[in-house]
Amino acid sequence: MKHKTSQSGFTLIELIAVMVILGILAAVLIPRLTTVQASAYEVNAKQMYHALNAHINMMSQRDAISGGHGLETFIDPDPDHDDLNYYIQDWMDDYDSEHWTQTFDVDGGDAVDGEAQDALYFIYHPHETWTGANIDGTDLSLGDGANGITIEKDLYYISYFPLQNAEGLADGIPDNEYHLALRKDNSDRTIEEAANADEVVDDLFHCGGDNNPAFGAADEAGVGACARH
Repeated sequence: MKHKTSQSGFTLIELIAVMVILGILAAVLIPRLTTVQASAYEVNAKQMYHALNAHINMMSQRDAISGGHGLETFIDPDPDHDDLNYYIQDWMDDYDSEHWTQTFDVDGGDAVDGEAQDALYFIYHPHETWTGANIDGTDLSLGDGANGITIEKDLYYISYFPLQNAEGLADGIPDNEYHLALRKDNSDRTIEEAANADEVVDDLFHCGGDNNPAFGAADEAGVGACARH
């Protein structure tokens, strides 16, 4: 006697129903996953900001105690160490070296009440590695010099430089304050801090300039104020 074997499978209607369900799930889950990813990148940038801020203050207090005669001043980046990543490697014991890069910008700080000092930029580029060597300036795009990055998505940077404000000028103390700010790039791979062109992330900034508003307009940035806000 021959036995008929039953073959199980999906009907066309069932396949269409499954495809519709998968489409709905994708429409719901993918944006959420993207949001979670973006939040994770921001968290990483915030953690680096707090780590740098703590380290900068710790070094200032250490130097004041040992050899600084009790005066608290802040590190002026040394042009002899303007090579790529010198300071982030020196300051941070453990960090994501594939996706964090530190550059050196000669005279990149603001003068405020003293001379403009050199600036450091700590750049977070989570979707690629840095190409080439240091760039002296604020253009992070990979140009003819073959130094920089190409992807603009989820790009953050932290800027640092010491400064002298009115109090330091009156007391004859250089570099008595500092600027540190975390910003998110507005998708042009250019560091643009003046007048808040690139948004400060969750008010994470410190600026010791005189009478400095948190988010001042460009015309508010004159002598005695930091033009980065």
